[in-house]
Amino acid sequence: MRKIKNFKINIRTREISRIIRKLLNVEDLPIEVEESVQKACFICEKIIKPAVVYDTFSKEAMIFPIEIENPEKWVAISPYVLTIGDVLEEEYNKNKSLFGEYGVQIISAISADALEQSKNFVQKILYSEASDENCELSRSIELPKQYNQEIIKYLPIDKINLSLTEEGNFIPVNSMAGIYYWIPLKKKSRK
Repeated sequence: MRKIKNFKINIRTREISRIIRKLLNVEDLPIEVEESVQKACFICEKIIKPAVVYDTFSKEAMIFPIEIENPEKWVAISPYVLTIGDVLEEEYNKNKSLFGEYGVQIISAISADALEQSKNFVQKILYSEASDENCELSRSIELPKQYNQEIIKYLPIDKINLSLTEEGNFIPVNSMAGIYYWIPLKKKSRK
């Protein structure tokens, strides 16, 4: 098991603005909303402390009953669980005026982007490890909550301050589980 805490991610202000425009169904955001987005991104980027636990298992070592389509010829699997914690909600509840009229939507958009950026961080690490083994990674497969109980048999989520409800939801909620399959690269034929 590998654990990484407090790694740096960049909150993409343009992406947050795009999400807010889509949520509000407008082409351009009013200047005060745009300013709220920029302030929120600046503050949130400093306080978000992502954490992940992950590992890689051979095909034989991890008996994981997953009903999601998997690649044909895979040799290993890397499950991961990551979280950005609940600092965004705490910050919002402390200072709602900073986030403006659409604070809930802004926090939601920042949370989604932070999870995406954290997942990209994990993918880069695993890509490097897979390349060293002459493999490539599948696309990331986000696991539905019904698999959370199974995944924590392989990954100690308490190491990143996560827990699981009886219903299978992570606490804090800004968390996710997923897997990457390792697929052997085809060997080039010599001529």
